[in-house]
Amino acid sequence: RLAPGEYTGTISVNHTTATQSFSITGSGANNTFIQAAANFAAASPTASIMSFIDFKSVSLSDVCVRFGAYGFYPRSCEKVTMRNVRFQNCGSLGTENRHDQTGTITEQGVYWGGSDTSNGGACRIRSCDEVAIYDCEVSYCARGLRLQDCGTSANASIVSGCKIYRTLESAIYLAAG
Repeated sequence: RLAPGEYTGTISVNHTTATQSFSITGSGANNTFIQAAANFAAASPTASIMSFIDFKSVSLSDVCVRFGAYGFYPRSCEKVTMRNVRFQNCGSLGTENRHDQTGTITEQGVYWGGSDTSNGGACRIRSCDEVAIYDCEVSYCARGLRLQDCGTSANASIVSGCKIYRTLESAIYLAAG
């Protein structure tokens, strides 16, 4: 459980087998901030804020994740749950006149290729058996919710009640490797 405040830094935990579960629960998306740095410009353009590989169950709720490449990157987990998570400035500085798509193709291309963006986005959930995402919000990120190679015939997954606003690329992106 996280008290209100800012928690600055990145975390990456890579197990070789899935034997553990955990949850991170904040005090509300307007009160608890998990961030790679004090702002996007100071963040590493390649570091995910939170990366977890080979866990049984990972849960993230009631926090705001901001200022990094990917905000939340679980991979090879049995179950991933997100509830009431707000993502801001993940993969992008968030320059308003680039996120509202009013720039020319050339201006958008320069922004995308410059230091104000990175290869990232709100979350990338990859190779997980079951995914449940409820009431999350994404704004001013490079990409929204990316789910890649997730699900099994035995487990139903769901994305429900989410709002994605002003991403440079996709809002909800379902990918297969």
